[in-house]
Amino acid sequence: MEEKKIDRRDEGAIDISRLLQEFLPVLKKLFWIPLALAAIVGALWFAKGYFSYTPMYACEVTFTIQVSASGNTEQSSGYSYYNKATAEQLGKTFPYLIQSDLMYSKLKKELGVSVINGSITAETMDNTNLFTMRVTSSSPRDAKAILEAVIKVYPEVADYVIGSTTMNLLTDPVEPTVPYNSFSPVKTFIKGAIVGLIIGFVFLMLCAAIRNTVREPDDIRIKLNQTCLTTLPKVTFKKRKQHNVNTLSILNKRVSGSFQESIRSLRIKLLRRLESGKCHAILVTSTMPGEGKTTVSTNLALALSKNGARVILVDMDLRRPSVKKALGITTPSNGLVELRERKVKSVGECLSEIEGSTLKLLAGDVPRKSTRPISARWLKSLIDTLRGQADFIIVDTPPCGLLADSANIASAVDSALYVIGAGGVEISQILDSLQFLSESGTSVIGCVLNGVETHLSGGYGYGYGYGYGYGGYSYGYGYRHREDSDGAANADEREAAHDADEAESEARE
Repeated sequence: MEEKKIDRRDEGAIDISRLLQEFLPVLKKLFWIPLALAAIVGALWFAKGYFSYTPMYACEVTFTIQVSASGNTEQSSGYSYYNKATAEQLGKTFPYLIQSDLMYSKLKKELGVSVINGSITAETMDNTNLFTMRVTSSSPRDAKAILEAVIKVYPEVADYVIGSTTMNLLTDPVEPTVPYNSFSPVKTFIKGAIVGLIIGFVFLMLCAAIRNTVREPDDIRIKLNQTCLTTLPKVTFKKRKQHNVNTLSILNKRVSGSFQESIRSLRIKLLRRLESGKCHAILVTSTMPGEGKTTVSTNLALALSKNGARVILVDMDLRRPSVKKALGITTPSNGLVELRERKVKSVGECLSEIEGSTLKLLAGDVPRKSTRPISARWLKSLIDTLRGQADFIIVDTPPCGLLADSANIASAVDSALYVIGAGGVEISQILDSLQFLSESGTSVIGCVLNGVETHLSGGYGYGYGYGYGYGGYSYGYGYRHREDSDGAANADEREAAHDADEAESEARE
């Protein structure tokens, strides 16, 4: 029973943490809503205060009340004893006497009016016969006149309840010159703006609560029924004058070790799932732009080529080509647009080699203006032509949640690698895109969860591949694996770590 209670507490903590994680992207996207509500509610609050404002004036006096003791008004000791005994009674009855109908009827008669233009209040100091009476009115003259009339008629009214009384004024009534409720435009607007901000943030919290996105590898397994091959941590760079130093690549020394380990993990798990002895054309796509598909495709191609494989990286996102930019390449080159329009004679003229690696690039510089998609037959013919020159063909495509181009591309490749930005897209949209790929006949070999916050990726990103070598271990693809420059443990340690990793993978799946 104790274990179950602990689990429930843990789940509650995770839910709160997840809500906060969902709130940040909602805030970044809809930050203008609280600001707009603050401005609107602040303006409405100001308008209401301005048009409903009525200056009010207050006039007050402080006095004591003495009650005569059975007509004996000569012995002062009698007064003292009686006043002390009746102080509590006076304190309770005085405010009611002031507000009584009898008081108001006599005030109207005294002032010669049918309606009292003011409000009368009274306070007492506990266990004393010291009183404060206050009259508020929209007219300073009426405030003073009403107070003077109360002072005059009070003994007569009190005589019906507590007997003969004497009112001793400690302060005199003075006609007020300034209202006590002065209107402050700035303070009024600020109050309304704060209310608007609160309403806006509550709305954003509700939006975050109903968001259903992928945040953890388990979400991919449970909610998408797919396998998470690896997670890529969120990487940020400090601003530099040079543009290329911020390239998110495993060749960039400024990129964190956790990111590089995660890419190697992706390479190992991918090789383990692919059939050996043949060329594999792998489509890399996502649901929406900005989820990191180009980052994954370029780094996967680099990791495979670094391991000794012949790799061709094809940029098929013709409307927004970005592979060259991701690799930090600025040299002009021909791509699919020029090849399709027959501006070049053969595929070989479009392939450019990446110096110091077995990676070749098929990527152009000019975005395609035509909205007509390239035919699946032509794409399949192109992929078949490239198969004879590579062990792997990595195809970077447009987001399959936006454009139909991915359908033709998907039918020309062997399998798909699906990239999911952590907390970026609703699960319903991801499922629609996966269904779209399934209908094209392309199998999804696995998913990559990209942009995971450091505290979430701590164990998972390192878990696959860290601790055993990446080079030297043959997967039987007909090419020679090179030793990685990172170095590796001895063969026995690599084998043992590999077996442990395999068992852990099977347990997770």
